[in-house]
Amino acid sequence: MSWKRNYFASGGGGGMQGILTPRTMTSIAPSKGLSNEPGQNSCFLNSALQVLWHLDIFRRSFRQLTSHKCMEDSCIFCALKNIFAQFQYSSEKVLPTDALRSALAKSFQDEQRFQLGIMDDAAECFENILMRIHFHIADESKEDICTARRCIPHQKFAMTLFEQCVCSSCGASSDPLPFIQMVHYISTTSLCNQAVKMLESREKATPSMFGELLRNASMGDLRSCPSQCGQQLRMARVLLNSPEIITIGLVWDSDHSDLAEDVIHSLGTCLRLGDLFYRVTEEKARQAELYLVGMVCYYGKHYSTFFFQTKVRRWMYFDDAHVKEVLSCLEWAECGAVRDSCWRNVPENHQEVLQLLTLS
Repeated sequence: MSWKRNYFASGGGGGMQGILTPRTMTSIAPSKGLSNEPGQNSCFLNSALQVLWHLDIFRRSFRQLTSHKCMEDSCIFCALKNIFAQFQYSSEKVLPTDALRSALAKSFQDEQRFQLGIMDDAAECFENILMRIHFHIADESKEDICTARRCIPHQKFAMTLFEQCVCSSCGASSDPLPFIQMVHYISTTSLCNQAVKMLESREKATPSMFGELLRNASMGDLRSCPSQCGQQLRMARVLLNSPEIITIGLVWDSDHSDLAEDVIHSLGTCLRLGDLFYRVTEEKARQAELYLVGMVCYYGKHYSTFFFQTKVRRWMYFDDAHVKEVLSCLEWAECGAVRDSCWRNVPENHQEVLQLLTLS
């Protein structure tokens, strides 16, 4: 599959300028690694933590928060504040995450998730940390209807949606199903199948193709028309708000999928919300373009992270305690540079599990 080569060669994805020169230039301390001693199995947490620290929108907003519902030794808010202070001010090149790992384990002890010494899922860790932050700062609001202005997860990350089937033949529609998601999960099998179909039906790539690909890949199975007119329909998702950060979660059929390279080729670097969803209600969201700033990868029961650091204008690679630059802004202009840098720094069959895109 040559999806990504076609995509960049034709200028698809909204062009390179917004990616080359992000307008958000926020001061940030030099990059630091995170410890993961033998038996700790903390790479999943380290990847989620590097994502949160390097997301300028999150880091700035979290810094402004002070009051919260403290849970003492199981307080994820306090542990996150502590490690962020170390990121900013510590002279150490590698930081321990013991306090956060312990708070996470105690918070999810009943569910037996994220327990000490046990490997877990980086995408689910990232999502659950966001929901615990909601709990600490806006527990008076329910997770599915939170409108608290100080709630970073719901104000910055959450996609407020409803799903509905609408029949173009008879006009019947199903009852709308409202929900909120922090991560937009997509099957990699469906993603690759849809990429092949789209390339076969078009002479050249367009800027909207990446968003359309994600939308088509997440529409789910066919359903019968609500009025039983005989038509088979797919669910359409309508976006009701304008999130500043979009997180794409990639779901794999196995740890050793043969689709790894095809998925890399299928992922673009610029996303328009109007392409990702069937309909977008807010004008701000209809005009929004979000650009790739981070990726979490998995291979051989181990997670690592790529992220664009705005202060030094470099893509950095974080593998627990190890940190290195993988490409500069100038190199990023080269066709497929991010993909190629991934292949150089991680094993051949690595799997991307999270993509982070933000407003420029």
